[in-house]
Amino acid sequence: MNFAVDVAIVGAGAAGLAATARAYELGLSCYLLEAKPRIGGRVHTDRESLGVAWDRGAHWLHSADVNPLTKIADALGHAYVARPRAFDGHFHLGTGWATSGEYRAYRKAFDEAEERAVAAGLKGRDIAALDVMDNTSRWARMVDHIFMAISGVPPSDISTADLAAYRDTGANWPLVQGYGALLESLYAGLPVELSTPVTAIDTSGALILIETPRGTVRARSLIVTVSTNVLASGAIRFTPELPPRLQAALQAVPTGHANKVAFRFKRDVFRLPDTSYVNFMDERDAARPACSFQIRPFGHDLAIAYLGGDLAENLERAGEAEMMSFARAALSDMFGADIFRELSGAAATSWTRDPHTLGAYSCARPGHAAERAVLAEPVSERFFLAGEAVSADWYSTVHGAHLTGIAAADQANTYLTRAIAAALRR
Repeated sequence: MNFAVDVAIVGAGAAGLAATARAYELGLSCYLLEAKPRIGGRVHTDRESLGVAWDRGAHWLHSADVNPLTKIADALGHAYVARPRAFDGHFHLGTGWATSGEYRAYRKAFDEAEERAVAAGLKGRDIAALDVMDNTSRWARMVDHIFMAISGVPPSDISTADLAAYRDTGANWPLVQGYGALLESLYAGLPVELSTPVTAIDTSGALILIETPRGTVRARSLIVTVSTNVLASGAIRFTPELPPRLQAALQAVPTGHANKVAFRFKRDVFRLPDTSYVNFMDERDAARPACSFQIRPFGHDLAIAYLGGDLAENLERAGEAEMMSFARAALSDMFGADIFRELSGAAATSWTRDPHTLGAYSCARPGHAAERAVLAEPVSERFFLAGEAVSADWYSTVHGAHLTGIAAADQANTYLTRAIAAALRR
């Protein structure tokens, strides 16, 4: 690490990987620095904990019909399930399964809540999604859960203007081998300095100095791809400090909370079609949060609970045992406690306590949707941010991060080209 590279890239998630690959295409010399002993960041296919692959983080090819990673998946032979809707009509109400009419009523309630929130945002009303929702609806808890699963925060913290900016084609397709597996295939052989956390960055001199436990990296330009929560936490010390406007934007667009609890069974105990989606809302207990599950993904005897927002954060802070107990109780109510006689393993994620992520994906606070654009501005002529939070309309997605990484590498290349031209004129 004694020589200066053209660009140093911090974080080997989707944005950092894409930025590095693009930089090499442009003929730039690079260091890609990753704190974890693996690539992918919040995109991680786990093959070890349960003996079968499952995604601990990102799982869906969102807006798959226009998502650039869909064509890449095709080229690399990574299959996906093209579904007309993300979820099925399986909905348990605590005392039994909802009728088709009840399920349609719930979907109508959710669709109307989403439409009202988006309409408010499109009219320039940057308010909380909660303010335009029917909180007296029979389905309010389930609607809240889906909003939290989408945004990582409760509806009271979701900006309607930010929500309206999101570009969703409705084509959301799960990857069979896993999203992490796709990134591993795409970036196989890409040079990465793993287990190399960045502790400090000094941009005050002629060269940018990046401090790591393995030594100091010297670079002519810089791309930082870590989450807004990590940047706001001070885990990386910047000299000089990040601009006040950027610091305010980091607080305005925090990284929300989402977790999963996965159970593996010895056989099919559910009697549902492969890759089914099930909602649970206990009408016997109004204080019990709603949740949802993926059942038997791609034929594997798994049940994976989706937890979002306050529920995800609170259960994670309470500990893995509490997370598993919550998810297990919901499965028991739906399918009977006897299914756990066939349990062969269980695992849970903890993205909020993970020091390298401190959360799941970003959502602008009410009144602050415009702050997301600040994240996309160059910090200086040679310092750029990338990642899902930087994307104006595909935030919270892998492909959003991917595209911002490519854009940041192009910005670094433009700076370096101008700097070389200026040096030659001297």
